[in-house]
Formats: sequence, structure tokens, C-alpha cells
Amino acid sequence: MIHKNNNYHIAISSLTAARNDHYDGVNAIYRLAAQVPIPKGTSRDGLKREIKRVVKDLSGQKVLANRIIIHEEFLEIDFYPKGFQMVMTRGQYAGLQLEFAEFLNQTGIWGIVIQDGCYMDDPECSVKSVSNGSINFFPEFNSKCFGARDNEPIEIINCSSFALYGEVA
Repeated sequence: MIHKNNNYHIAISSLTAARNDHYDGVNAIYRLAAQVPIPKGTSRDGLKREIKRVVKDLSGQKVLANRIIIHEEFLEIDFYPKGFQMVMTRGQYAGLQLEFAEFLNQTGIWGIVIQDGCYMDDPECSVKSVSNGSINFFPEFNSKCFGARDNEPIEIINCSSFALYGEVA
């Protein structure tokens, strides 16, 4: 068993941990996700500052995050595909995950890791009725294939018990 102590190990674990329908040539990729831990005992004001810092750090990246979900113990960061991004093999999927790992490692955000829970997501987009010209069969983790469009704000959803009232963005 691979000890998942860094993003590269987590990315490599996608070879065995991801569902087959993530790289079956039938379903488009639903999302790539990361998470940032919230230290225990963080106050509401401390959490607001942390979210603002993460939003600022993410806003300066080459691939812009689409959404941050606030949980009790971590911030979940989602990167959605632009159009239909599809991989055909397990190895191609792991390669995409390795590119994602490299991206996360260079963000400078403390504690950010791939959220391997996304390996069990239900694919949302079947491409059976989509023309081949609309599908990218060789996606890379870049702004052409993933993330928000320029000037699109990061959506923030609070699923925690912290009463933040949308004041963080």
C-alpha cells in the first residue's frame, strides 16, 4: 500500500482508487478536487481570514478554482472541466492527476492536497450523444481544460457550523 503523504502519492493512488468510469471513454471527467485543512480551534474570524487568504492565493494561479466548500475540518476546492474532458485509460487519468499534483504543489498554499474522495464521484456527463469534435480526449490540467473563466468569482458554499454569512469572499 502506498502511504499517501503527499500529492504525488495521492495522484499515483488514482491508479487503483479511482472508479473505472472516470477513465472508461464513455464518461467525461466531473471534477478535480483539493482540500486545505482548517486547524482545530480556529475561530470564526480566523476562518474568515484563512478563506480570504486561500481565495487570494487561488485567484493568482494559472488555473482558477470554481468553488470552495467550507466543511468543519477542511476547505474543499473544486476545479470543473471546461467542456467535455475525457480520458481513455487508467494511465492517462493518473497522468492528469500527476499534473494536478504538480499544480497544487506550486500554489504555495499550506497543507493543500488532492482530495482523493473525488475518485469515487459519480460521473455527471455521459458523452454518448456528443460529437467527437466536442470532446477533448487528451485533457491536461491547464486553464484551457479546467477551472473558472477569467473574472469569474470563486463560488463559496458554507457547509459548516460556522456562521459566516457570505462575508468571506
